[in-house]
Amino acid sequence: MTPEDAPSNLVEVFRSLRMPDCDQQTLILSAVGIHSWTVVRGGVFVVVVPEESAALAIRHLTEVAQEARAPVPIAKPPKLQPRAWTGSILYVLVMMAVAYAAGIDALGFDWLEAGVLHGAIPTTHEWWRVITALTLHADVGHLLSNLAFGTVFGFLASRALGGGVAWAGILIGAMMGNGLDAIVMPTEQRSLGASTAVFAALGILSAYAWSLETQSNLRWAKRLGPLIAGVILLGFLGAGGERTDVTAHVTGFFSGCLLGVALGKIPERRFDSPALQLAAGAFTIAAIAAAWLFAMR
Repeated sequence: MTPEDAPSNLVEVFRSLRMPDCDQQTLILSAVGIHSWTVVRGGVFVVVVPEESAALAIRHLTEVAQEARAPVPIAKPPKLQPRAWTGSILYVLVMMAVAYAAGIDALGFDWLEAGVLHGAIPTTHEWWRVITALTLHADVGHLLSNLAFGTVFGFLASRALGGGVAWAGILIGAMMGNGLDAIVMPTEQRSLGASTAVFAALGILSAYAWSLETQSNLRWAKRLGPLIAGVILLGFLGAGGERTDVTAHVTGFFSGCLLGVALGKIPERRFDSPALQLAAGAFTIAAIAAAWLFAMR
C-alpha cells in the first residue's frame, strides 16, 4: 500500500532524522501485521499508522526497543579460593619423596614392582595400585613433566574449589581413570605416572567451568567453550609419545569431567568451609599412605 492509498486518520508512532531508522520500524510493524507508512513532517521522517492500530504499534515498538537495550548476560566467574598453592606444594613433595624412595629402594623394598598398575588387577584384586601407580615415574623427564602440568592444573582447580576438595577430586578421578584403564588393558601391560591425575584435574576444571556456564543465559557455543578447550588440551598433551598410555589419559579426563559436573551442582559457598577443605585434604593424604601400606604388606 502506497502513502497515497493510506487512510486519512493516521497517527505518528515514531520519528527520526534518518530514513533507515523509519524503514526498520515499518519492517517491525509489518511483521506483526500492522500497516505503516513513512512520511516527511517538519523536516523529519515520521512513521504513521491508522488510528485504531496506534496503541498496539506503540506497545510493540516499545517492547522491541527494550529487548534491544537489554544487557548482554555475562557469566559469573567462580569465586577464587585462598591458599591454592598449598595442595600443589604437597603434590610436588609427595611425588619427589616417592621418586627418591623408589630410586634407592628405600626400606629394601621394590617400589616399582609393588606399586605399578597392570592389567592383572581385576584378577589379583590389588586395587591399591590405582593410587600407588600415580606416584611412580619411569624417569626424571617423566616425573618433571607431570610435576609441571599437575602443579598448574591442580593450582587452577584449587582456586575454584579450594585445595582440599580439588586434590581429593583429582585423586578420586585418577583412581577411577586408572581403574578403568586396568580393566581394559592387556594382562601383561604396565602403566605408571601421575598423568592420569593431571588429566583428571583438566577434566574437573573443564566440566566445572562448563557447569557454571550452563547456569547462565549465554549462547550454547559459549557455554560449551570450557569443555571444547579441555578436549583440545587432551588431544594436544595426551596423545603423543610411543610409551604414552593414551587410555589412562582419556579415562582420567572422562572421570574428571564426571566429578566436575557433580561438583558444579554444589553451591559455591560450601567450598568456603575450612573444615571441609581440611577433611578433604586429610582424606587425600591418608588414601595415598594407606595404598602404600597395602603395597608393602
